[in-house]
Amino acid sequence: MFQTYPKAWLDYYSGNGLIMSDPMVAWGFENAGIARWSELDDPAGVMHKAAEFGLAHGVVIVALSNDDRSICGFAKNTAEFTDTEIDELAENVAALHALTADLLRLDPETVAQLRKMSIMVTHPGS
Repeated sequence: MFQTYPKAWLDYYSGNGLIMSDPMVAWGFENAGIARWSELDDPAGVMHKAAEFGLAHGVVIVALSNDDRSICGFAKNTAEFTDTEIDELAENVAALHALTADLLRLDPETVAQLRKMSIMVTHPGS
């Protein structure tokens, strides 16, 4: 898991257990493809709260192959992502998914490095 949202949002999100009501996560486990945050059903108001932390507009992109799923969320404060921006993000997600979908194919040293990067990106300074 790579998380690069602002630390204040990550702290609030994890401290309040929002993963259980995050519409991006729910959509990502039920679908493959692309959805703007504004298209997601959000009864718990997670996306509204994210906007208070500067994450007003976002998109979820899900890549799927065999039994592997990559759920990626992107956000910004200025405006909705353009179709061109979303297309570029989707290409990058597909490429990353293809490279990391089956960690059993990677040598143990590479897997260890990916896990270390995940911790470092999620918790800078760790």
